[in-house]
Amino acid sequence: VVTITGTPSVSGTFTYTVTITGGCTGGTNSATGTLQINANQIELDVNSAPANQTICLGTSLVDIKYNTIGATNATASGLPSGVQGIWNNNVFTISGTPTVTGTYNYTVQMTGGCVSSNIATGQIIVNDNLITLISGSGTDNQTVCVNTTISNIIYSTRGASGASFSTLPSGIVAVWRNDSVIISGSPTALGTYNYVVTMVGGCPGSNNTISGVISVLANNTITLISAGNANREPCIGVAISPTIRFQTTGSTGAIVTGLPAGVNGSWNSNLVTISGAPTVTGTFTYTVTMTGGCTGGTNTATGIIVVKPNNTIARSSAVGTDAQTLCINTALTNITYATTTATGATVSGLPAGVTGNWSANTFTISGSPSVSGTFTYTVTMTGGCTGGTNTITGTITVTPNNTIALSSAVGTNAQTLCINTAITNITYTTTTATGATVSGLPAGVTGSWNANTFTISGSPSVSGTFTYTVTMTGGC
Repeated sequence: VVTITGTPSVSGTFTYTVTITGGCTGGTNSATGTLQINANQIELDVNSAPANQTICLGTSLVDIKYNTIGATNATASGLPSGVQGIWNNNVFTISGTPTVTGTYNYTVQMTGGCVSSNIATGQIIVNDNLITLISGSGTDNQTVCVNTTISNIIYSTRGASGASFSTLPSGIVAVWRNDSVIISGSPTALGTYNYVVTMVGGCPGSNNTISGVISVLANNTITLISAGNANREPCIGVAISPTIRFQTTGSTGAIVTGLPAGVNGSWNSNLVTISGAPTVTGTFTYTVTMTGGCTGGTNTATGIIVVKPNNTIARSSAVGTDAQTLCINTALTNITYATTTATGATVSGLPAGVTGNWSANTFTISGSPSVSGTFTYTVTMTGGCTGGTNTITGTITVTPNNTIALSSAVGTNAQTLCINTAITNITYTTTTATGATVSGLPAGVTGSWNANTFTISGSPSVSGTFTYTVTMTGGC
């Protein structure tokens, strides 16, 4: 008995012959038969695209075709979404358009026929450009002050071999390296810049660009808009005029420091207003400082408020000179007053012959009165700050010259009488004098002064002719 056994390791049609050896070989000495060894086979078609492909997302795969032998069907696993495999007439075709990115190691497994391990494998890599913000949230939309460094804006890229940039402000630069875009620098131009980053190379598509905004603000400005300059010289207790006003741009507020008590500063709708009535004197340098906005430029303004005291006037000549009594046509003892802050002074109520003059903060009253009487004068300061006591008064009493006149009967001043006989009283009326004396009277006759009357009386005890003289004392 001849037995043929074993496990074929190759497929095909095999015609075998069994030949007997030994014994008598004259008859039929051999026998033949056929073994048909079948096996599933799969191989890439010679006209197929490569089994391993790298394509862009959304791009159709070039058909991959496998020829099969022995199988009744075939399936594929590991394909990307959008790609499928179909077996027909011993040809397995992989085709389609991938909808997701990634690396896909696929396997084609035949079914039916002889079960064996014959499979086919390949790789499909699906790429897509992608750009993603990886710096802090919000860094792609920045508002910065001119000449101020922005926070770096960083994007990671995938698939691209570079990147281009548009609409960045001057002073801002962008570079691409090692799959990263870095935008940095300090903008030197004002405005709102809608920039765009566009990847170059790799796979084109909707994910190929990204945009952001860089808004560049101007530095704060402050400008005086009130009349004149920023300095004022008000009198104490008097509102500064005109009100000081500054126009601001960029800031969200402002503070004012260094103002005198009674004066205040406020900010509203980009307007700084300084107003009020100072309650203290002195020189005050104030500063307006803007808050918020961009403080890189001129962020302050200054001015000076000089608060002047009210005018003052005080006698500077000797005590009592402001209440003089003097004779007519006699020089007055000069009356002087010291003034402060006034720019001049006038006087009223002086007697004729007396004048007043202001020079170098001194007011001088001088002269010789040519009329008699009591004169109350007033010195009034001009200029300066007139809110306080702005005047001062004094009195000049001008006494007329002494007078004397016979007040007894006509002829009583020339009497003839007997010795030891009483004379008719002789009287004289005086003015302004404080007394009177008499000389030349005969013995027994005397004279006396009282209440502006000088009386001569008595009985002469000697004979003769006597010429007497009455002389006033005191007064003018």
